[in-house]
Amino acid sequence: MVRPVNACYSTSMKACDKCKGTLMLERAVDLDAGLAITVYACLNCGRRKPAEPEPRPLTARALAIR
Repeated sequence: MVRPVNACYSTSMKACDKCKGTLMLERAVDLDAGLAITVYACLNCGRRKPAEPEPRPLTARALAIR
């Protein structure tokens, strides 16, 4: 049985604006401020671009899920 191409991936791959490298979702956590934000990180040049408009407060439930 042949699976459709989109069966394995929920979103399309994003490309870096600077170097056209592959972007991967990454969660950045600031434990001092108690904030977390999801960013796109380029695997080629290391550039980061926010995936969310603003950081979210870090809660005990968020830590338990990850």
